[in-house]
Amino acid sequence: MKRRWEELDPAALRLNLWLTQFIVLAVAAIGSGLVHGWEGTLSLFALPSLPDLTRAGAVALAVVLASILMDRYLPRRWQDDGDINERIFIGLPFGTTALLCAAIGIGEEWLFRGVLLPLIGNGWTSLVFTLVHVRYLRKPLLAVSVFCTSWLLGWLFETGGQLVTPMLAHMVIDLLLALYIQYGFASERRNQE
Repeated sequence: MKRRWEELDPAALRLNLWLTQFIVLAVAAIGSGLVHGWEGTLSLFALPSLPDLTRAGAVALAVVLASILMDRYLPRRWQDDGDINERIFIGLPFGTTALLCAAIGIGEEWLFRGVLLPLIGNGWTSLVFTLVHVRYLRKPLLAVSVFCTSWLLGWLFETGGQLVTPMLAHMVIDLLLALYIQYGFASERRNQE
């Protein structure tokens, strides 16, 4: 039985994703104002140090590499989410892909790391982050992968104390994996099966 999002065409999936990110960004801004106040919210966006940027790059590359290795060497049935990401990203121009990945990284990191993590801690935030990504819950490998990625992004926030580092890591992860999909590397393996 197909789930509702598996029946949507790519344009409808993209529209839903943009609307969701707008809502996430609005909730993050309101929540941040309530949790941190105006000055506290501004301090979350301080520029990261070079060591923080290095950690962000290392986390992003590790997550991307792990995702590609899982795609290449683990059974497809362990990772099949209904090809939602393929339907969203294939055919998008690079600029739109980059803008979408930036919107996702900024909104989700502001909400989950900037608002929730200070209230409930990294472990619980990562659990909520995983549960929100509902389409991955039917595949244990994907659920564990999302949880671990979220935990690493939370670790970046806790280590540096500002949001730019996990935001950049999240954006890089999403962009590199979107390009992996767009340039056919993901479908190349699927065609071999």
